[in-house]
Amino acid sequence: MGNGGISPYSSGSGGRSPLEAMYTIIAVAIVLVFALIVELWKYPWQVWAFFAGIGILGYLCMRFWPHVVKTAQGRAFIYTVLVEGRLVRVLRLGGVYQSATNLGLHWAEPVFAYHRAFDAVFEADRELAARTGHGVRRVLALGGGGFAWPKHALLARPDLIVGVVEIDPKVIECAEGWFYVERLKKIAGKRLHIIEGDGRAYLEERAERIAQAERVLPGEIPGELPSAEGSSVEEPSAVSSVGADDAPPANESSKKLKPHPRAHRFDAIVNDTFTGKEPVRALATVEAARAVQGCLTPGGVYAMNVVSCDDGQDLTFLRDEVATLKQVFTYVYVLPVDEPVWAGEDNYIVLATDGMAFFDGTIPYDDDFLGTPLYDA
Repeated sequence: MGNGGISPYSSGSGGRSPLEAMYTIIAVAIVLVFALIVELWKYPWQVWAFFAGIGILGYLCMRFWPHVVKTAQGRAFIYTVLVEGRLVRVLRLGGVYQSATNLGLHWAEPVFAYHRAFDAVFEADRELAARTGHGVRRVLALGGGGFAWPKHALLARPDLIVGVVEIDPKVIECAEGWFYVERLKKIAGKRLHIIEGDGRAYLEERAERIAQAERVLPGEIPGELPSAEGSSVEEPSAVSSVGADDAPPANESSKKLKPHPRAHRFDAIVNDTFTGKEPVRALATVEAARAVQGCLTPGGVYAMNVVSCDDGQDLTFLRDEVATLKQVFTYVYVLPVDEPVWAGEDNYIVLATDGMAFFDGTIPYDDDFLGTPLYDA
């Protein structure tokens, strides 16, 4: 799957087929290798050393040689680097690292500091428990990439349910094949839902379904989980491990929605969506924030990854996004992230909530810091 999605080369009419040329090269190579083996057979240990060297070389090429995948955003490069004594596989797309994973025993530990910083949403456990009787149990992640934070969160909290919305099927394939998501699916089972689709469209349809369900069932507590006798997992449509009754149908966003009592709210929503270096604007506006709020349990938390520009000197987008979220949520916090190894820019986690949760490490700001709220064009 390293070359999945790359179109095969096609020769012009009248030209020799590249397939024939490839077969010729392979045939010549087989003859040469056979002749070499015959010569080396006089020296048995050299033969074994030769094949061992070929095997090691092949393994190293498979492990470290860049794999190119054609995605909706362009070509993605998957390769392995050695950082601080650990082998790290990275997904590079649009000139930046979109995700990374440790190889080996530490495969579920986040490589990037800002992924670890998303754990701040769990500081709302006490607030949510006071309101609903449970802490953060149902989470939506916008943007899949290599599923770095969902892997970490699902293994760290055995009761957590995570839905991951990723618009690009090729990125999902990369995550499954190269970033341990297939292993994660086996471990997490129905606690992981992979939803192939647009994040903004999913939020808006989800919020409408929730509103309709709560109007139809006025006695139901907003955000209430299903009873233990039924399924404990919501089932949005997804590419794996998921049912088909609770997600936006493809290309049918304009159709009238039917009330659906299983369209439950999320306790936290995490936004890590970028197109190359640029944040996805459709998920950064006041209208998007209202859709997020419509999907959150009362007292739930929205966390958004925001990156600076010009080597940390330009915080325009951070200031605008804080102003944007303050148009919708009661409280908005800014959590700086120290990323000394990987990032040339500064990362910030912006946390928004209507509850009374407090978050360690946030920095104060005043009205002069606020930028211009962003609205849909």
